[in-house]
Amino acid sequence: MWRRLTPLFLAPLLIASPVAARHADPLGDGWMRFEVAAAGRTLAAAMPSATTPAGTLTIVIEGDGRAHDRLGRASPDPTPDRAVGLELAMAWPGTTAWLGRPCQYVQDAACSPADWTTHRFSEQAVSMTDSAVTEMMARAGAGQVRLVGWSGGGVMAALVAARRDDVAGLITIAAPLDVAGWTRSRGLSPLKGLDPADLPPIPAPQVHLTGAFDPLVRPAVVKQTARRLAGPQGQVETWPERHECCWVARVDEIAASLDPER
Repeated sequence: MWRRLTPLFLAPLLIASPVAARHADPLGDGWMRFEVAAAGRTLAAAMPSATTPAGTLTIVIEGDGRAHDRLGRASPDPTPDRAVGLELAMAWPGTTAWLGRPCQYVQDAACSPADWTTHRFSEQAVSMTDSAVTEMMARAGAGQVRLVGWSGGGVMAALVAARRDDVAGLITIAAPLDVAGWTRSRGLSPLKGLDPADLPPIPAPQVHLTGAFDPLVRPAVVKQTARRLAGPQGQVETWPERHECCWVARVDEIAASLDPER
């Protein structure tokens, strides 16, 4: 279950066996791609090969990828054409890693279209991601994690952050944090799963960014949920950006918005 990969993921990533999947493959710029065990499933991940033990690991969670085709039908593979989350991770300062979403960039016989469509934020998907975060922290020797998510990855980052007590910070970028409100605003069928709009405030420093020119995730739809999750000390801002562009160019500014002393 794979299709044409984004140029950031080259031919060595087409791993055919569970044994090979445990080995790392080079991505360029000193980064290595590997796979992590995730609550009985497998998720694609990446981090610099020279990562040294760090107190806090930043993990950037990828967006939804290709959930549907242009006719609204479930895509045969959710691997994104452009891995914006990976681009953010590779540009992010400090000790950083990247985590894919279920069924992206991996062969997993358990995958079905529900994993990237109706159930993309299911309890199983969140548990998988939470488990992978724990494994990646152990791999990096980190005691705390800073979760960053772009688009649907921001929804997943919030859902994971809500169930952990080691989150040093949460940043979401162009994320449909009110999933039910977002699907209504887009005229989409409701999703079956968890929704950050149902969460209590998350006790971690937070920054939630939306794009003023984003036609997919309009700020007005998600701002109320973002403010409630962040609490009085958190930041909820609208920047003059679109959905995909140009967050990567502003990585240093985004990172500094959570921790001005970085």
